[in-house]
Amino acid sequence: MFADPFTPEQRGLIAATVLLAIVAAVQQWKSRPRFAILLLSGAAFLLRLLAAFLDPFLNDWDEVFHAVVAKNMMTDPLTPMLYKETAMPLTTSWSQQHFWLHKPPFFLWQIALSLKLFGLHVWAVRIPSVLWMTVLVPVIWRLGTLLRDERTGFVAAFLAAFAFLPQELTSGALNTDHNDAVFIAVVACSWWAWLEFVRSPLWKWALLTGLFAACAVLTKWYIGACVFLPWGLWVLQGKFAWDRLKGLLLAASAMLLPVLAWVLHITNWFPAEAAYEWTFKARHFAEPIDGHRGSWTYHFDIIGKVIPPLTLWVLLPALAWLFWRSGRAAERIFIASLVIAVHAFFMVAQTKMLCYTMVLFPLYVIAMGHAIVSIAEQLPWKNVRVPATMAASIVLASFMFGYDRVSARHSTEVTEKGDPKWRRQNIEVMRDLPRLQRFVSQEAKAVLFNMHQNHHLRFMFSTGIETWAWPPSPEDVARLNAKGYTVFVLQDGADPSTMPVNTRMVPDSVFAISREVRL
Repeated sequence: MFADPFTPEQRGLIAATVLLAIVAAVQQWKSRPRFAILLLSGAAFLLRLLAAFLDPFLNDWDEVFHAVVAKNMMTDPLTPMLYKETAMPLTTSWSQQHFWLHKPPFFLWQIALSLKLFGLHVWAVRIPSVLWMTVLVPVIWRLGTLLRDERTGFVAAFLAAFAFLPQELTSGALNTDHNDAVFIAVVACSWWAWLEFVRSPLWKWALLTGLFAACAVLTKWYIGACVFLPWGLWVLQGKFAWDRLKGLLLAASAMLLPVLAWVLHITNWFPAEAAYEWTFKARHFAEPIDGHRGSWTYHFDIIGKVIPPLTLWVLLPALAWLFWRSGRAAERIFIASLVIAVHAFFMVAQTKMLCYTMVLFPLYVIAMGHAIVSIAEQLPWKNVRVPATMAASIVLASFMFGYDRVSARHSTEVTEKGDPKWRRQNIEVMRDLPRLQRFVSQEAKAVLFNMHQNHHLRFMFSTGIETWAWPPSPEDVARLNAKGYTVFVLQDGADPSTMPVNTRMVPDSVFAISREVRL
């Protein structure tokens, strides 16, 4: 099997989470929905905290990059940088850049603020995801309530609280990690505000929709504005209603002002980098970037991997049933347009990644929540319908959390599900980094080369010493020496006589990384 990675304290946290969730289910059973969702949100918060402490190291893709950029933004929030020193052998690649515009800044600002408040800890990088993935639970509850009823909302929120996807994003263990954690939550918030506007067309809901959409766009660009698709179709549907169009224009203005401010900022201050990023992003549609390729069914197939045990063939009828039973035209437009448009867009795009379509996660769990409630309603015994709903929710939520799967992914024991050798190496490297830091810090101005990818970024995060993943060229050494730097190079098993001139070798006796597992 595998070694349970949870400490006694973490197991206690899981037990407290389960207890809170069960009490929440009982409160829902007793028709106390607001108290129930408060307790469930507390359970989700404890579970997200557990995720933040699962891995004592920064994960590879892409948490370690986000952490370094956010750390640099602590002192200059309007200048996102991966490397500060321009004498390093920088390129236009997003993993080797000076100015880092690969992702918009909203989630990075939050990580920077967390690091400023709590210090340079790995878990501090994850605190914004803890908070947003907790907020997602009551937001899904309200979305489900607006689309159907409170029971649907509660069951959907219950499934979201325990689902594998939010936990792994919070832990930084899935590709794009905190970027997607914040993105999924703020997009869901924009949906919530718009559905409130549909019910009650007040300017505050339109403004809130636009502001949440701005946050989403400033987290992951274009898809963040997806709320305007159903809104635009709703304006065109039926008899013209000025309130609908006026609200849309107000929301669009609220979104565009902060987004345009950032776009103008980066195009003015970093014109070459901004131009490169616009071109680079366009290439995602035409070609598989960084090897992220897949068939046209990729984003359907991936559902079972990131929100198990759900699959496309479970979700499709559930979404169709939710669509059919939705009472308002706006709600039907909302469900159908988003599901079809998001999947169609990423089906055509040549670059495929795990979480591209997971912006639909809230709709997925709402559809499942509605399916469970609908099935329970068909039971002939009225007095067992609510307890049957709660029991089914608890059983499905336990499968969606997947204790065995989480344990395997965060264990150092050999399993089929995890990557234990890489995890063990990361833990060992974190233990040995202080010794390397003491050696390199003998010089006031130092840079380090030949630190294996992505350990070089972990070292940069913890020490602030600029570090490169490959050996330096003579030109690199000369350029850095001219600026007063001592260039250190990890030996990494090489013959000492082969070390570049005018550099200092870090012998393997000081620091070495196992060759058993390497990127």
